[in-house]
Amino acid sequence: MIMISRLTRLASTHRPARRHLFSTSARCTLMSTTGFTETQLTVREAVAQVCSEFPNTYWQEHDQNEQDPKEFHAAMARDGWLGIALPESLGGSGLGISEAAMMMQTIAESGAGMAGAQSIHANVYATQPLARFGNTAQLENTIPKIISGEWRVCFGVTEPNAGLDTLRLSTRAEKQSDGSYRVTGQKIWITCAQVASKMILLARTTPLEEVKKPSEGLSLFCIDLDRTRPGLDMRRIKKMGGRAVDANEVFFDNYAIGADSLIGEEGQGFKIILHGMNAERCLLAGEALGLGYAALGKAATYARDRNVFRRPIGQNQAIAHPLAEVYMKLEAAKLATYHAARMYDSSKTDKTIRQDAVGVACNSAKYLAAEAAFSACERAVLTHGGMGYAVEYDVERYFRECLVPRIAPVSREMILNYISEKVLDLPRSY
Repeated sequence: MIMISRLTRLASTHRPARRHLFSTSARCTLMSTTGFTETQLTVREAVAQVCSEFPNTYWQEHDQNEQDPKEFHAAMARDGWLGIALPESLGGSGLGISEAAMMMQTIAESGAGMAGAQSIHANVYATQPLARFGNTAQLENTIPKIISGEWRVCFGVTEPNAGLDTLRLSTRAEKQSDGSYRVTGQKIWITCAQVASKMILLARTTPLEEVKKPSEGLSLFCIDLDRTRPGLDMRRIKKMGGRAVDANEVFFDNYAIGADSLIGEEGQGFKIILHGMNAERCLLAGEALGLGYAALGKAATYARDRNVFRRPIGQNQAIAHPLAEVYMKLEAAKLATYHAARMYDSSKTDKTIRQDAVGVACNSAKYLAAEAAFSACERAVLTHGGMGYAVEYDVERYFRECLVPRIAPVSREMILNYISEKVLDLPRSY
């Protein structure tokens, strides 16, 4: 694959050259890279080279115009990055979430922010359950087209009347006599639905009142988003940040999908989808880290260069100390993030690693990285003062985007509930 050859070539290059790769944004020298594997560092360098083709002005314009970054998606697909965590047998690279998280961090850190990361986000994590449980046609036809960039993917789980109570979702897929299904219901906050060819859809195939446990009776599908067929409607949501990528309400009204769209066994969709959720938390943590380091880099540069009262403002401890504190928060969150990613990857072969421990690590990483990113982005705006409000300095865009990892795919409060219950053995509050 192109990506593998690129990794091999870059691995033999002189390592110090890495510090120049982010000339289009904050210099990528803040994060300590001690402890990372050679593969992770090579991924970081190779992805940074792709990102260098897309300067901050590209992301500013696409954010302002609410224009999909299709050129960036195509560039990432061109070098095989969309298959980073998929098996080589399916055309992927066979790397892990540890490397995928590094890729997502590098994208966000380059100046692309959450918008750049979200343009390929679902292609990385939503394909995990598909690769593990998909049928032959899905494995041989769908996944290669996702990796090549021919097809883009969105993830259809969240509903307006269920929110985080996924087991109570009401979208239903009713089985027909010929084995096909008819889907009726509504999804919300579906990223990239306007440009996606496929949706990984979670729907109820057995009514809630007919199952023993709420987690039963949910099924996972890989469906075509054919806008020419009846029963499918999408409405774009105007939003605060990450405007380059679309977010949508998606309505199904007796929408026909084939029998071969089912992933795994009918009624086992919730169990199947769990294989992607912990991976998504690691990826989102990586994206939050990248955004935070980008913001901190901008702030530190401005604090060195901006002179008021005949001295750099960074000479004042009121400026310097909060930035130093943000750096330590990011570094701590980085350690938690890549620890969680290693656990996730190792748990596939090491049966001594319990899945509940992986869940705790991944949720903790996502929480810590999101909080560190928020602190970094807020402090970057404040360090810039009035210019922090100006589009050309980028930090206002980072600040608008930094709320995403605090809210999605699971809120801070639900993570705290999870840790309280699973680790501290406290009574469940919901």
